[in-house]
Amino acid sequence: MIELLGPGTVRLDYGPTQMVIQAVGPDLPETAAQDAARYAMELINDLAGVKAVAASSQHAIGDLCAYPEVLRRMVTAVRSSGDADLTPMAAVAGTVADLTAEYLQSRGAAKAIVNNGGDIALRLITGYSAQVGVAPAIDIPPTHILSVHAGDGIGGVATSGLGGRSFTKGIATAAVVAAKTAALADACATSIGNATFAAHPAIKLVRAEAVDPLTDIAGHLVVREVGPLPPEIIQEALLNGWRRAEECFRLGLIQGVALFIGNFGVMIPENFATPARDIQIKEGLEWKFVKS
Repeated sequence: MIELLGPGTVRLDYGPTQMVIQAVGPDLPETAAQDAARYAMELINDLAGVKAVAASSQHAIGDLCAYPEVLRRMVTAVRSSGDADLTPMAAVAGTVADLTAEYLQSRGAAKAIVNNGGDIALRLITGYSAQVGVAPAIDIPPTHILSVHAGDGIGGVATSGLGGRSFTKGIATAAVVAAKTAALADACATSIGNATFAAHPAIKLVRAEAVDPLTDIAGHLVVREVGPLPPEIIQEALLNGWRRAEECFRLGLIQGVALFIGNFGVMIPENFATPARDIQIKEGLEWKFVKS
């Protein structure tokens, strides 16, 4: 279903996809956002035809030329992340968002924002900018704002963590990553979120297939539940996530990351996002992380 929300803005609800598409530009056709939604539906249908491959190991996939572009981009993103455990599905939302934003760009959009369930693709021409809210967990208002400008090298912002649509192996409540593309941001956010783990009896692990028999990571342990944790366990998990995030940043895979476990967090670089104005949360964030 495609719902018109306002000039240049639509909501797409199609199968597993809930997407908000926004586009502006002096030369943009009036129906461009609706057309982009229909294009996104085509991408999803293309992917459905190769879903078994998309859910397989990235190393088991041979010649990419035989597959639709959406799958080729997914495979490229997870391979580029350097995380061998990721399947192409780790980049699905970001890839569909990227391709949809690029479609709008080809139609004349000066500014295109495609929010695919929290994984966001941005395409901006010179003189345009966008602001992305950074929240420390699901159902909590943004505590920080990431300002994106044309030429920043940021084409996507993605979030992974507990309570999201996909499984996670870590205890991050949010790993918010900015990268050149939404596909790469999606893959790296998943990898960084997975790295935020420290063993503790309050962290309950299960096999992924015990929760979802159709999962793409059968045999992998995922976090099912997290109880109260002592500060040293949170610190250890953050440190593990920071190490993976710092590696991604040093290699130029990402432009920045905000990593949260509840009220504790760390950013790379430290000025990655700025505090939001007029935001009140019950407990203030404690930026006490020590990288040692």
